[in-house]
Amino acid sequence: MNTQTIRLQSTNEVPVKTVNRFAVSLVCGALALTLANCSSDAPTSAASARTFSLSRVGARHDLLSCPGGDDGASAKAIIGPKGGTLRLGGFVMVVPKGAVLDTTTFVMRVPEAKVLKVKIRARDEQHFVFEKPVTITLDYSRCANTPADPTAWYVDESTNAELEQMSGFNDSSAQTFTLETGHLSGYALAN
Repeated sequence: MNTQTIRLQSTNEVPVKTVNRFAVSLVCGALALTLANCSSDAPTSAASARTFSLSRVGARHDLLSCPGGDDGASAKAIIGPKGGTLRLGGFVMVVPKGAVLDTTTFVMRVPEAKVLKVKIRARDEQHFVFEKPVTITLDYSRCANTPADPTAWYVDESTNAELEQMSGFNDSSAQTFTLETGHLSGYALAN
């Protein structure tokens, strides 16, 4: 191998490229956020079935075809400022402390329908707004065709029109989807 030695004997300034501080800060910030969301109790194995679900803008959705439900079945809970839980089969609403200002009667129904949906009322009103978000878990275990990555929607109860997509977590092993919301109305799953 042939080696050469180069000697610089110039007094001219040579431009040297430096790393952009903004780019370094951006990369370091992204790495810090990623690491901050890691914890020792977070699922790390490929077998973990709980996934965040929020579809891309413009994606097409069809409500999950899942005949069933029971128009006659309902669950009722009186929940106050200390919070509480309302449950009907595998459908659950968890109201945290401070989400309601006074004692409120909630009723849950999973109506007989061709799609999987749940109706929850507070004080027998069609719409209700909470002081803090609540979680609602939808059970899709009755569905013959389970979706790989379902999405949850706030729907018009009479037409099933999708009004607003709700972010949440899908647990495919339990066949449930848990969403967070600040208001009550009708919710359905889509595939």
